[in-house]
Amino acid sequence: MKRNALSMILAVALVALFAPRHALAQDTTLTVFAAASLTDSFEEIGESFEAANPGVKVEFQFGASSDLAAQLAEGAPADIFASANNRQMQVAKDAGRIEGKTYTFVKNRLVVIVPADNPAGIESLHDLANDGVLLVVVAEGAPIRDYTNAMVEKLVNVSGYGEEFKTTFFNNVVSEEDTVRQVTAKVALGEADAGLVYVSDVTPDIAEDVKTIAVPDAYNTLATYPIGITNDSTNKELAQAFIDYVLSDAGQDTLVAWNFISVRIPEIPNTVSLPADGALHVGGQVYNPLILTMDNLRAYPSQTVEVTYLSGEDTVNASFTGVLLWDILSSAQVNFNADVGNDKLGFYIVVTGSNGFEAVIAWGEIDPEFGNQPILVAYEKDGTALDSAQLVVPGDSRGGRYVSGLVSLEVRDAPSVE
Repeated sequence: MKRNALSMILAVALVALFAPRHALAQDTTLTVFAAASLTDSFEEIGESFEAANPGVKVEFQFGASSDLAAQLAEGAPADIFASANNRQMQVAKDAGRIEGKTYTFVKNRLVVIVPADNPAGIESLHDLANDGVLLVVVAEGAPIRDYTNAMVEKLVNVSGYGEEFKTTFFNNVVSEEDTVRQVTAKVALGEADAGLVYVSDVTPDIAEDVKTIAVPDAYNTLATYPIGITNDSTNKELAQAFIDYVLSDAGQDTLVAWNFISVRIPEIPNTVSLPADGALHVGGQVYNPLILTMDNLRAYPSQTVEVTYLSGEDTVNASFTGVLLWDILSSAQVNFNADVGNDKLGFYIVVTGSNGFEAVIAWGEIDPEFGNQPILVAYEKDGTALDSAQLVVPGDSRGGRYVSGLVSLEVRDAPSVE
């Protein structure tokens, strides 16, 4: 793998900061079980870690997270387990193989890949259910299959897809592979018309052999990867040093270079800017900032609500059609801390109108697991198109939070506890 010499020197210097002196023993092997999708990034991280720790050898066993978790449960020796989802990490925990804290160290997302010449003419998710399409996916139990199934279930409720799409999609599956890397290989070799993989799996060695088709944000799932130390590791301090490096800026930069999403939370200014382009800007603590026109809003699944509220001394009865605030923010993919239980309940959305008026919605109000309120970003009132988006809060007795001229949705986190 080609590498800039200066970058390598800097990486070695940074990783050395995380290596305890007594961990630099000669002839020490650190065994890491890691999801197949981490192959390239972890091999690069391993090289940097070895360079900063003379005499230490990092040995990787890559595979489907479900297979690795099963091997750990059966007693396979390892120092570290890096899974592509929390479910398989829990399998290892339940077997008593993971000791102490686990850390969410990176995130990922789904993408469709087709051969570069795209013989089946696939241009959208809908085309995956066309007659004769040869589709490959990862077998049941693997994290990416869970994410794929979740995507299909979301599409069942979308106009033009439905249960028929789900049935035909799975009927088109001609092969279920053990790992996501096997899916990418089959598609790159032209042995299948399409496959579901992670964005990080479109590596430089296959980039010219495949074409990617994005999974729309509303139907995608942000995959979270946890990492932890095994209960019987004989190199626990060195294993912790490896995890610390993965979580460091140098480790995160390597993961980002391989198309993963960093878990770092950027600093967010205390002020909210006021857009002047007439579109709705969605930002703050999100991975995928959005700029939505009224036409963009109409592309989401719609919902109509009947509301009654007081505006001043007047009673307003109206019918609004629009997009669930939940759906928009799910598309923006909020950067929750997966290592903190119910971290999302400390989040809130600052809603700003074009005149600078602001209101706040607590995340718990819209989360289906809590308030599940059908708060809308509306584009129609009583069947007539609105000139600009409006927030609609069914259940509010007064219309103070019915923010019109909606131009900004900023996701923020509550202050941390010292």
